[in-house]
Amino acid sequence: MREPTVSSVMTTNVISIGPETPFKEIVATLTGNGISAVPVIGPNSTLIGVVSEADVLPKQEFHGGADPVPHGVPRRRTRWFRSLAFCAAELMTTPVFTIGPGEPVTLAARRMAEKKVRRLFVVDDDELVGVVSRRDVLGMFLRADDEILADIRERVLRREFGLDPAAAVHVDVRDGVATVDGELARRSELDLITRLIQAVPGVVGVRSTLRYRTDDLEPTGMWTGFSP
Repeated sequence: MREPTVSSVMTTNVISIGPETPFKEIVATLTGNGISAVPVIGPNSTLIGVVSEADVLPKQEFHGGADPVPHGVPRRRTRWFRSLAFCAAELMTTPVFTIGPGEPVTLAARRMAEKKVRRLFVVDDDELVGVVSRRDVLGMFLRADDEILADIRERVLRREFGLDPAAAVHVDVRDGVATVDGELARRSELDLITRLIQAVPGVVGVRSTLRYRTDDLEPTGMWTGFSP
């Protein structure tokens, strides 16, 4: 079962700046558009860096470099040097964490968690085509229960198992939680159908009381190599 891709949830209208954009214009771009970071676009429309609110704050923290250079704490020293910046090229963070538009939303969530970032810039053939944020990913859980139920019936029960949703298995979805009841042909199908339902976009959890007719996981016997 194919899950939603980054292109289906990303924001395509991405505000950007150039490497020579002055400090004050960067701040105006961030605050005026209500965004916490802005990508820096270089020659040939390539993504070369990103400037976030955290990158511009050192200008205030160290009074534009008027404070003494901090010693002993590498991160504070790095922030002090940023306080001297006049333009985006001197402020920006590199490399930029990116993802492709065709990658699954699950990968975007995992990458943001592993890299401890709030957003990933979406790049296609080295060209910036969008941005996906934590909020975009969380928006998957705002799907209506009716939409989730329709997906479970069509994509899981009918396509994956060839089941009639109105017959063998009954599914109900409330507040994103799927309740599943009914009877399957084989025991081995129980875990698989639960996992596939859990993977449907918007599903918060699965409560299952499914039963089976045949236990195909029960050992049928062991060959010892010896005749009786």
